[in-house]
Amino acid sequence: MSAMDSTTSAPGHETIPVNRFALFSETLLTGVLVLVLSIPLGTIPAAYAAGTAHLERHLNGRDDSVRGLWGLFRAALPGSWKLGITTAGAGVVIVLNLLLAWVGQLPGREVVLPATLILAGCGAILLLRTASAWSDATASGATGKDTWGQALQVGKDISLRDMTGSLLLAAALFCAVVFVWMLAALFVVVPGTLILAAAAVKLRSSRARR
Repeated sequence: MSAMDSTTSAPGHETIPVNRFALFSETLLTGVLVLVLSIPLGTIPAAYAAGTAHLERHLNGRDDSVRGLWGLFRAALPGSWKLGITTAGAGVVIVLNLLLAWVGQLPGREVVLPATLILAGCGAILLLRTASAWSDATASGATGKDTWGQALQVGKDISLRDMTGSLLLAAALFCAVVFVWMLAALFVVVPGTLILAAAAVKLRSSRARR
């Protein structure tokens, strides 16, 4: 069985062979770097935007060096703080609700817990969609806050318009949760799997629009 696959670099351009083992290793490395860049919490959107754009570059046969990823992160950081702080705050609330539910101290647990999980999933899908749209917003000439405002709007629109892609991202999130539930140490691979899913869903959506 061949380890090679192919992807299309851009509309009307030739397909580029992709080594699946190289993609696997690049995904793991990128995921670890995104995890490190996300440690301040407020940098989560910028880190995931940089990671997704980095994997897109890898798939398109462009610069996929660590220096390139760092450059993408630095470019994504301006204008992302509002979304980053909102994401961090929502994450803290979700974790607290889950911890309270775990110890049986969450009021209205039967309603609040499912609602928390659903909102967390929807928020994560929107974040992944927005992060994957950031590179397109940058390519359109937008800068700083305008880039993220445009990416967020695209993320909202495509999350509802492309329900199949959103369900695929939901499946990726579910698998990530199962991985961590099975073995907590696997949390280090979660960012990589999520950004790969976001890049793949974006590639699928772009092909479907042709």
